[in-house]
Amino acid sequence: MEITEKLNIQIDKLLQDYELLKSKNQYLTIELEKLKNKNDELIRNNQDMLLKIDSTLTLTKARNGE
Repeated sequence: MEITEKLNIQIDKLLQDYELLKSKNQYLTIELEKLKNKNDELIRNNQDMLLKIDSTLTLTKARNGE
């Protein structure tokens, strides 16, 4: 009987640990998605900035007759 009780206690603890880890995983998945979205936004901003720089350089060269 003692062995059964000990096993039940261990199983309960493992189930609690599993639920905690599952919850942490969900949280981390959400945080990862937020970071991916922020990264995508920064990439778009960098691309826009590079296009503006390129346009400005092209315009400057055109004005200087190059």
